[in-house]
Amino acid sequence: MGTLGDTLAARMIDVDIREKRFGDSPVLRDVRFSLSAGQTLAVSGPSGVGKSTLLRIVAGLDSAFTGQVRGASSTAMVFQEPVLLPWRTALANIMLATRVSAQTAAAGLDEVGLGGLEDRFPGQLSLGQQRRLALARALAVCPDLLLLDEPFVSLDPDLVEEMLSLTERLLASRNVVTILVTHTESEAQRLATRFARLTGTPAHLVED
Repeated sequence: MGTLGDTLAARMIDVDIREKRFGDSPVLRDVRFSLSAGQTLAVSGPSGVGKSTLLRIVAGLDSAFTGQVRGASSTAMVFQEPVLLPWRTALANIMLATRVSAQTAAAGLDEVGLGGLEDRFPGQLSLGQQRRLALARALAVCPDLLLLDEPFVSLDPDLVEEMLSLTERLLASRNVVTILVTHTESEAQRLATRFARLTGTPAHLVED
């Protein structure tokens, strides 16, 4: 085993986190990897090790670290919870967040199986449908980099299978770099082309 490195010459995203600290406590150190278009990296590790922190850094939501993230001009993230605007319709949730047209937003809803539900509010959707809406919103901007932070957590097994099949199909149709954080090996095996785990204190990334 070794630190995850660049395996392809044509790189799309380079992550070099030399150190991330919370106060006096280092959380991440020497986390380095590169990914090319079409690759999906699954990142596992125990709770609290820094997986969500890693995603927030890569997403540009946390800039208080030593190092750099390069290569992605457009990034989208799907969080553990759908994070939808409850007072806006499904269509408006996509349009307001991404500034795409109503036609593009409607096409995105149709692609995830929510066609005809454009005027529903999040409270009128099941949890599975809310997760589909969150995925459609992320993909509406045609991102270079898609970040998935345990996107199937708290779903029933049947819904997990539906979401896995949907996500697998959507990723196969796009040449996007994807980073998936998951505790579930079966999810990683279904979706990922590369596998790594965060381990140690402070955590570093190790390829499996």
